[in-house]
Amino acid sequence: MKTNIKISNFVLGGIIALSVISCGSNPTETPASDEHAGHNHASKSPAEMQPAEGRVFFVNLNNGDTVTNPVALEFGVEGMIVKPAGELTPGTGHHHLLIGNDSIPTGDVVPANDRHIHYGKGQTADTLELPKGKTKIALQFADGAHSSYGSKLSTSIEVFVK
Repeated sequence: MKTNIKISNFVLGGIIALSVISCGSNPTETPASDEHAGHNHASKSPAEMQPAEGRVFFVNLNNGDTVTNPVALEFGVEGMIVKPAGELTPGTGHHHLLIGNDSIPTGDVVPANDRHIHYGKGQTADTLELPKGKTKIALQFADGAHSSYGSKLSTSIEVFVK
């Protein structure tokens, strides 16, 4: 924001004090969102501070598909850039596959276990064995520290595994 500043000084108890008064701003600039006003971002993860735009999706699967093991999975994302874990760059992150679960709340670290698979090298595809029968799978996009972007960058489908 371009601001014209008027500086005045005055003596207060023998100490010179400076006063800065904003006299105007560039009218073409958009003010910062009130949503972030007064918040201390020091304790928030990059995923909580990053207003994620976009979506994640399964490229090759749809809700209700019937598949056989091993299942080939392809992951897609729009509005974000896939980068390996460890890099905390705004607008970037990597995929996680959640088996039998929905999205992870914004800012929570995605667990690493057999039901929360990390693709921290920036992978966008995998082939794996899924539990037989009706199985819910979800994609969760998260930042370089595995902090979830929440439901806004998650999608889930159910597939039937023969």
